[in-house]
Amino acid sequence: MHPARTRPAGSRSRAAGLRRRTWVPRLALAVAAAATAAAVLLGVAAGTAAHRVDEQQLRGHAITAVLTAPDATMLSGRVTTGGTATIVMSRRQRVLVFAAGLRPLPSSKCYELWLMGPGGDRAAGMLPDPRQGMTGPVIASDLKAGDHLGLAVEPAGGARQPGTTMILVIPL
Repeated sequence: MHPARTRPAGSRSRAAGLRRRTWVPRLALAVAAAATAAAVLLGVAAGTAAHRVDEQQLRGHAITAVLTAPDATMLSGRVTTGGTATIVMSRRQRVLVFAAGLRPLPSSKCYELWLMGPGGDRAAGMLPDPRQGMTGPVIASDLKAGDHLGLAVEPAGGARQPGTTMILVIPL
C-alpha cells in the first residue's frame, strides 16, 4: 500500500492563487491592447475628420473671397435640359463660383464644367450630385480672357475633352 499523500494545508488555495495570478496579467494585457487599438482608431478617425474640416474651411474661404471681391460679377443662364445656373466671378482673382438647379442623373453620368476659350477646352470641375434640386457651389479657377463656361453631361468620372453638346454656355 502506498502511504497517503498529503498536501500541506493551504496548498489548494496557493495553486488557485497562482492560476489567478497568471491569467490576471494576461487579461490586463488583452484589455490594454484593445484600448490601445481603440485609441489608435479614434485618433485616425479624428485626424481624418480634422482634415475634412480643414478642406471645407479652405473651400469656404475661397468661396467667400470670390463672393466678396470688389470686382465680383454675377451671371446666370438657363440650362437647356432644365434649370438655372448662377455664377459669381472675380476677373482679378481669375476665379468663379458656380451653383445650379439641376436634375439628378443616372449613376453612369455626371455634370462637368468646362472652360472653353482661345487656348482650347479644359475641364473646370465635376459637379456633386444635386441635392434637393441644387448642386454646388463649385470653384473654377485659372480663368483666361475670352473664356466661356460650359456645362455638359459626361460619363461618370468625367472626360478629357467635352464629349457631348453643352447644355449651358455662358460668356465670361
